[in-house]
Amino acid sequence: MRPYPLVVIGAGAGGLVVANGFARAGKKVLLIEKGHWGGDCTNFGCIPSKTLIGAAKRKETGSTALQKVRETIEQVRSHEEPPALQKNGIEVLAATASFIDPHTLQAVEPNGATHTLRANKIVLATGSAPLIPSILGLKETPFLTNETVFNLKEPPQSMIVLGAGPIGSELAQAFQRLGTKVTVVHRHSHILGREPEKASALLIKKMQREGVTFCMNEELSEVHYQQGLFHCKLKGEKKEICAEQLLIASGRKPNLRTLELDRAKINWTEGGIVVDSYGRTSQKHIFALGDAVGPPFFTHLAENRARTVLTTLLLSPFWKKKIDSGQPIPRVTYTDPEIASIGLSQEEAIKKYGSKRVATYFVPLSEVDRAITQGEREGFIKIITRKWSSRILGATLACSCAGELLMEISLAIHFKIPLRKLSQLIHPYPTYSLAMRRAADLWLTQTLLPAFKKR
Repeated sequence: MRPYPLVVIGAGAGGLVVANGFARAGKKVLLIEKGHWGGDCTNFGCIPSKTLIGAAKRKETGSTALQKVRETIEQVRSHEEPPALQKNGIEVLAATASFIDPHTLQAVEPNGATHTLRANKIVLATGSAPLIPSILGLKETPFLTNETVFNLKEPPQSMIVLGAGPIGSELAQAFQRLGTKVTVVHRHSHILGREPEKASALLIKKMQREGVTFCMNEELSEVHYQQGLFHCKLKGEKKEICAEQLLIASGRKPNLRTLELDRAKINWTEGGIVVDSYGRTSQKHIFALGDAVGPPFFTHLAENRARTVLTTLLLSPFWKKKIDSGQPIPRVTYTDPEIASIGLSQEEAIKKYGSKRVATYFVPLSEVDRAITQGEREGFIKIITRKWSSRILGATLACSCAGELLMEISLAIHFKIPLRKLSQLIHPYPTYSLAMRRAADLWLTQTLLPAFKKR
């Protein structure tokens, strides 16, 4: 039995942060990965999807775009595979790990070789997998998920996308731009369910102009695959739609089944591993982070919490750090336009503070000179604040660089900088960031001056 101060299970975003940090501190660490080194983001998520989106926006050919995706994955993953990790002082093992007891692990390599490992501390960062809905006949068909869609050599002539969350929306627009006739089937009345309806409506309008067909408030009741075509029956309209490919993008679930968590007496549910404010499981020497603890499934959240857990591991038992400081989590959907949000929505803010204590400032892109020069006039920036202090409670942005602009708002929220003070920054002209200054000016013109004049 081989003892280790730390064993990390999962070589995705969170696991790599912990393993690299622990090794750079001169400590012994074993990193176990059963699948693809680099995790979901590198192999199936952010890296391939954003590469495809970029290629589609540049109007590259379909085969070139998909080849570019595979090349980019290889390039990024080269820094996250065993040879690179071993250079950093990390011991690696390609195997499936499971618990024997709270301190003992069994790791089985693909060739059947089995290792029994003893660990003082353990970090679970096993990621997530596509959630496959229960649809009659679906499992008997060669449907695609985000883990297999990038293996296509050519874009199909037609594709049905089930689900219009971030993954479904991004890939639907990208494949449509690559020449695929895309039909989106979504069970709700608007896409990107966590975002305001105005942002959803804007994106739907843009995608429809590009040729995407939407079947809203609909579900698939049955799927058949015959002669190279998927035949999908809709529940509501009781009609059939057909396409060469079917992409399932209806959500994700944590990868937990092979861990045998019950043997370690770790509390967990189908939604994820239960952790405390320090990222510890019910066994205090075992930590869990990233998708393994459940939604939201964000790479940046996994990395942020991994850095916090790493701090605790390195400084324990003298000091430990909480994984959540109370700051809201930014989110970005990389469609065109991008949809980015943080904090409370207008409805949530009013419910919490009351309508008289909340002020919302709306800046359409048609009033932003840089957007006008780029022919982009349909987007907007919406910022929700406490009325008199202008403390920022949340924001939604819909424009080509929404994710980048969001960080000015995120910084202001984190350091408690009120919106009105952003007007004092010199924003270069002409940039999209001038929309932030315009929003800050609205506190003066729409809130303070009217109250002053009334007095």
